[in-house]
Amino acid sequence: MSSNPVITLQENASGFFDKIHAKHASQMECKKGCSKCCQTDISVFEIEADRISDWFASQSPEEQTRLLELWKTPHQESYCTFLYNDQCTVYEGRPLICRTQGLPLYVATENVLDYCPLNFKDGDPPKEDWLNLERMNTLLSFAATTTKKDQRIRLKKLKTKLLSTLK
Repeated sequence: MSSNPVITLQENASGFFDKIHAKHASQMECKKGCSKCCQTDISVFEIEADRISDWFASQSPEEQTRLLELWKTPHQESYCTFLYNDQCTVYEGRPLICRTQGLPLYVATENVLDYCPLNFKDGDPPKEDWLNLERMNTLLSFAATTTKKDQRIRLKKLKTKLLSTLK
């Protein structure tokens, strides 16, 4: 496990998603190539933007060049800035919110359960399979604040910053 609390939180969220997806595979449409939840321009905490930048920096020079060239191509404005051909180009470094899309997300203060309308068409999954969205957001906010990386950055701005590394 990582000592970075955000990476740990992201890994835990991905593990929870994998567990729920395996348990409810017949009820979930989430799969490679589905980008229904990627139709937005989001902002993330600086610490999550750093995670994407670090992931990018860990790629081979050839892969970095390939990604930078791809990111320069025209992009559908209403979609996530890192989405190309219905594929997330920063998947391994993607933010926490992206790792939880499709899951049954519970908002306790409003007593609301929300999930992708393509999932769980036969009814709500059992309560033990719900992710408490407020708890997750509190943990993320706490991690960002304690690392002094709690400013928010739009993913479009992050991509522009990464593109500036193109020689």
